[in-house]
Amino acid sequence: LIANHLPRKIGSIVLTHLLNRRGRIEIELIVVRLTEDCFYLVCAAFFEQRLIDHLNYYLMENDLDIVVRSNKWSAIAVQGPKSRIVLADNTDAQLSNSGFQWLTARSITVAGYSVLALRISYTGELGWELHGPREDMLSVYAALWAAGQAYDIADYGSFAMNTMRIEKMFKGMGELTNEVTLPEADVMRFVKMDKDNFIGKTETQNSLERELRWVCAYLRIESDGMIDGHGGEAVLFAGNVVGSITSVAYGHRVGSVLAFAYVKPCAARPGTMLQVMNAGSLNSACVLSQPAYDPGNVLLQADSI
Repeated sequence: LIANHLPRKIGSIVLTHLLNRRGRIEIELIVVRLTEDCFYLVCAAFFEQRLIDHLNYYLMENDLDIVVRSNKWSAIAVQGPKSRIVLADNTDAQLSNSGFQWLTARSITVAGYSVLALRISYTGELGWELHGPREDMLSVYAALWAAGQAYDIADYGSFAMNTMRIEKMFKGMGELTNEVTLPEADVMRFVKMDKDNFIGKTETQNSLERELRWVCAYLRIESDGMIDGHGGEAVLFAGNVVGSITSVAYGHRVGSVLAFAYVKPCAARPGTMLQVMNAGSLNSACVLSQPAYDPGNVLLQADSI
């Protein structure tokens, strides 16, 4: 089913993709190994039904159970440089790198409630996601909120999260669509072609061996200070249209407009200068090779309180 290996150790996490038989991306998700034969799958909320349909279609003849937790469970994201301190005020669990590694999951008690804690972050900061029974999570939230008052804790919304994930060069639903293959989306680092097989493997190999139709490029765009863009803007190279923007936002942590765009391969090389047509004006853009914010993932793996 997945283009990556399953997580091997109990409590480990992998990010992976489900493909259709044409090798196009259906869903990006994380897989957590809870026991030897039990896995916890997490995807974006708007892909839930697609995930359920995909699993049921391909696994209907297999001897296993698929249990949907969404109606009974909720999740809280605790993100930011002070997230370890706030969480530590409500749990006796070890939260250091040695006690709780990045990209692992553990059952811990927070404010007296048992939750499944995942050390992952879509914002590019130190952080955890807490998953647990819905009837407990308001109390967990209240305890975390109270502990965070000394550190200027705040809620953030989906627009802020979208901005932060683009700063970190994390692709989203605009980039990971069933119109593109894994090589075109530039996510082959999450793919294990040494697997005996996975749905869409042959098509993925074919995509690797032929000239790509387009490639997902990461851009820094010169801003006019008025309009950042909305997505769908034309991208030009040497005066010719070579693609379009899929996601765009102003990155407050880096002070730049950043975007993803599907463009012809000749325009996707790092350092290439492009132009983006934004509200009738051409703005200069440059293809980047690494995240604009914390390219070394130092903050995600921070160990100090």
